[in-house]
Amino acid sequence: MPDYEGFVASITADRKAEVIISPGVPGIPGAPEVSAKVCHCPTDGSSVTIEALNRAGAGVGDLVCISRTPGVLIKNAAALLGIPALGAILGLAAGARFAGRGAIAFTAVGLLLGIIVGAAIYRRLSVHNQPVISRVIRTRTQMASRFSANQSCFQDQDPTCRSCIQRLP
Repeated sequence: MPDYEGFVASITADRKAEVIISPGVPGIPGAPEVSAKVCHCPTDGSSVTIEALNRAGAGVGDLVCISRTPGVLIKNAAALLGIPALGAILGLAAGARFAGRGAIAFTAVGLLLGIIVGAAIYRRLSVHNQPVISRVIRTRTQMASRFSANQSCFQDQDPTCRSCIQRLP
């Protein structure tokens, strides 16, 4: 899974942090022709707020790296799609074997049981599928000191700060 960078907006009491992630590139990565046709894709200035486990001990204002464990998408798809499909197939097979005409009823019951079992498994798996702050890239004090070291407006006797903007990297 890809790692994402974001800023910690707040920290909750249960070792979780609210992180604001802004996309690096507007649109859908690798598919610019599709981006124009999709309503909900990232634009300049858009952001997403997620809740992540704060295992790295990040503070408010820190730039952090968010990651997910590999295989989460496959596990979720198996629980939410595979198990209900398997239930429908088993219900169809049982209906064809035992009832003949009642195959539709057996299929519906198998699908319903598959959905219930799949939802229960997904709920159990989703506890371990949360995004995690894997590391702190830069603390808020490091970012603030980097910015203040580049400012030299008053050294040049220019109080408008236009010279500051020109010197920033």
